[in-house]
Amino acid sequence: MKKKRLKKKNIIILTIILLIILVEIINPIKLYNKHLLRELNYSETSINVILENNLKDQVLENEYNKNLDKIFSSSDFNHKNYSIYKDLNAYEINDYVKNVNKLIEIGYSANDINNILKTSTDETLKDFLEKDYIKNISDYLQYDFAKLENYDRYLLYKEKNNIDNELVVVYVNIGLDKEFYEDTKEVLEFSTTMLVNKYNGLSKDFVPDSLIKVDSSYAVDSKQQGNEEMLKNFYKMSDDCKASTGYKLLVRSGYRDYKNQQDTYDLYLKTYGKKYAENYVTHAGYSEHQTGLAVDIKAESSNTFKGTKENKWLIENAYKYGFILRYTDDTEDITGVKYESWHYRYVGLEIASYLNEHDMTYDEYYIRFLDRR
Repeated sequence: MKKKRLKKKNIIILTIILLIILVEIINPIKLYNKHLLRELNYSETSINVILENNLKDQVLENEYNKNLDKIFSSSDFNHKNYSIYKDLNAYEINDYVKNVNKLIEIGYSANDINNILKTSTDETLKDFLEKDYIKNISDYLQYDFAKLENYDRYLLYKEKNNIDNELVVVYVNIGLDKEFYEDTKEVLEFSTTMLVNKYNGLSKDFVPDSLIKVDSSYAVDSKQQGNEEMLKNFYKMSDDCKASTGYKLLVRSGYRDYKNQQDTYDLYLKTYGKKYAENYVTHAGYSEHQTGLAVDIKAESSNTFKGTKENKWLIENAYKYGFILRYTDDTEDITGVKYESWHYRYVGLEIASYLNEHDMTYDEYYIRFLDRR
């Protein structure tokens, strides 16, 4: 008797399974919808989620969306948020969908969420999610170089300065909302595009790559050193200057180590006082000369530099060799350094050419295009 009941139960289970399979087979509409979604390259998991939530028509209105495919496949998917999901970009953020859901719950639009995620890290996003909704947050975060952690600083800087939002973001990212040498960062790696200024410094042990002596025929003395790539281009620039003006360009001061910078600052401090020293000499570790990429240039024709044939030629031609006049007479409020007609920095041909065509400092360029996490 017991065996008969067990056999009957198995027959019922088998019948149910066969009926489910049969329904699938004879459901041409569902099969066709799956086919359409497969044609768009959606995963099987995503296809099932799309159909279960009656989103087929909306999804088929657009081309395949890789990020949307990822969202559909997430256990955190919420069908109520689809209208925002479909307009989101992909970002490397932990718990992406879960965090997106939180931002939607707070009240942010797809545009706001894209701007928040592209300017954040996992840590800064975690802190941000603890805050209430912020109206018009994209006014600042719309820029690719904005940083979510600096948002409050953007607002404070805007209150004190009547400039557009884009410049607010650039200047705050440089550090201009703080005093020089306040909350500085240490630059650890050498590169021809590295930024050293009064907010980004080098350790006392930092030595640039490929540091070599300057050819004596291009220097005021035998002690001068510089980065090899920089010097190669400097020699070519000097030779072409001589061909055009009759005079060479000479390295008056190239690489300076940390101790040399400290000794110079101490001398100025002792001789002229703190105010003068702060205006004319950078703190040790914050001079571009320690990168090996900067040179103070001497004119062969004169003991002064400004106004010489070499000076005028450089202004017109330095960018062709990858050099820029680093400290101009109208950018002290950004660089923190007074005008130095003789101080040139090697940044490479591409960047130098760009800066020749655009009115901005290297500090601004670095923030806009190179300051990536």
